[in-house]
Amino acid sequence: MQRSTSLLESDRRPRFITSRTRRGPIIVLEDADMDLAVSCAVQGAFGLTGQACTGTSRAIVVKEVLDEFTDKLVEATRRLKIGDGLSEGVKMGPVADAQQEKTILSYIEVGKQEGAELLYGGRKLDGEGYDRGYFIEPAVFGGVRPDMRIAQEEIFGPVLAIIEAADFEEAIKIANDVEYGLSASICTRDLRRAQRFARMIEAGMVKINQPTTGVALNAPFGGMKRSSTETFREQGRMAMEFFTRVKTVSMRYGD
Repeated sequence: MQRSTSLLESDRRPRFITSRTRRGPIIVLEDADMDLAVSCAVQGAFGLTGQACTGTSRAIVVKEVLDEFTDKLVEATRRLKIGDGLSEGVKMGPVADAQQEKTILSYIEVGKQEGAELLYGGRKLDGEGYDRGYFIEPAVFGGVRPDMRIAQEEIFGPVLAIIEAADFEEAIKIANDVEYGLSASICTRDLRRAQRFARMIEAGMVKINQPTTGVALNAPFGGMKRSSTETFREQGRMAMEFFTRVKTVSMRYGD
């Protein structure tokens, strides 16, 4: 995936041009296995240091379980070991480069300025082996509104925004209210609502009780709306057809 970053002088707002922009939501319903939901959110948001196009950037949680989910998520995030990915026990490594580090930290400041509550993390780490890379604490924001920039714009780093929803219908509406739709997940024990989610969510990769990241290599991979330009799929049979040139030959011979 190619990605370019530019900072416009007019408003100093980070802008991104990507082939598949990451605004992946995970919806957590009141009947979810909460430990599983937290595990899925942490893996999707902070695995690969949040630098995955299918990564989780928004946790949309119904109000009945918002406090429980938030408390468990912050505790799980606090336990993550950050450092050299080749070291035993490390769960999150550095971000790609100095420019991306600067962009992520600037978005964390934007989130605070917009009124979101930084519940944990968001600091640049130094010392103790952190001086040989670009290490940032995973950041968890609470009290995020769907229209905030940290809920709408690309960050491509370990930043998770928790958004409250009144019910399943509102959660779907919030999840779809972005320009991109690559990957989305829901945590629920209700098969009927899981099936409704699969039909209603505007995303090309749909996960049920799984992280937004990860996909079978033999399955078509791509998104909806402005993700993957909504016109092609990588991997699987569809990819073979996409990269195949078809030649039609018409021949007449003999008398």
